[in-house]
Amino acid sequence: MILWTVMPLEIVLEGLDAQPNYEEIDYNGLTVVVERLSPVQCRVIRIISTDPQDYLRSDLQPGTVLTYQPVVKAV
Repeated sequence: MILWTVMPLEIVLEGLDAQPNYEEIDYNGLTVVVERLSPVQCRVIRIISTDPQDYLRSDLQPGTVLTYQPVVKAV
């Protein structure tokens, strides 16, 4: 990659190495990639599904904030 700029390289590449902390969760039977905002809230980043109807669901649009309660299953 060639980058032609008069700005200092430190400013141009600032934040490039910072990766957001995304995780995959199971939400109503769908795998959803989310960004955790708090222990009980997360923001939808994308849906992982092969069913086109899942992408039309308004409750799972990217940017939607989901509130949930983590569940621990006893074995």
